Amino acid sequence: MRSNAPILGLFALLALGCTKKSAEDVPVLGQLPEFALVDQDEQPFSRDTMEGDLWVSAFVFTHCRSTCPRLTAHMKGLQTRVADVPSANFVSVSVDPRNDTPEVIKAYMAKNDLDERNWRFVTGEEAAIRHVVVEGFKVPIGDEDSRAAGADDIMHSNSFVLVDDRAQVRGYYRANNDGIEDLERDLRALAAAVPSER
Repeated sequence: MRSNAPILGLFALLALGCTKKSAEDVPVLGQLPEFALVDQDEQPFSRDTMEGDLWVSAFVFTHCRSTCPRLTAHMKGLQTRVADVPSANFVSVSVDPRNDTPEVIKAYMAKNDLDERNWRFVTGEEAAIRHVVVEGFKVPIGDEDSRAAGADDIMHSNSFVLVDDRAQVRGYYRANNDGIEDLERDLRALAAAVPSER
C-alpha cells in the first residue's frame, strides 16, 4: 500500500503558502513623530535611529512586577526566533523615566541577560516619553497624578508595536503566544521588503 505522506506534505506546504503574508498585507497605521531619547549606553535614540530597520517596541519600566517581566520575556524569546532577520531590532521604552536612568536600565538589562546587540532600552524627559508613546505609538500611559501618588505600578500598554523601516507603525500585538506568532509573521513579511543594502 502506497504511503500518503508525500501528498499530505504537499497539502501542508500549500496551506502554509496561503497563510504567508507580504509587506502589502500589513497596513500602515501611523507615522512616528520626531523625538529625542537616550538608550542604556546614553547614546541618542530618535526617529532617525529607527529608520532603515524594523523595530519591535514594548513599553515597560525596570521595577515593574506585574506585566513587564512577561513582556520582556516574550520579547527576549522573539529576539531569538528572528535571529536570522538582519533588519530586526528591539526597543523597550521606559514609562518611568524619573527612576529609569541609563545606569538603572543598563543594570536591568545585565541582570535579565538581555542581548544588547540589537536591543535598545530608552528613556528621557517625561514630556518626550509621553510625546512619543501617546502621540507617536498611540498607546496609553499613566498620567502625572497616578505617578505622583507613588503607586507601585504605572498604567501602560501591554501590547507590542511593530515599526517598519520608514518609522511607520504597522501593527499592535498582544503579549501571548498567538500575538507573538502574528508579530513574527508580519515582521518577516516586512523584512522581505527591506532593501538588502540597509
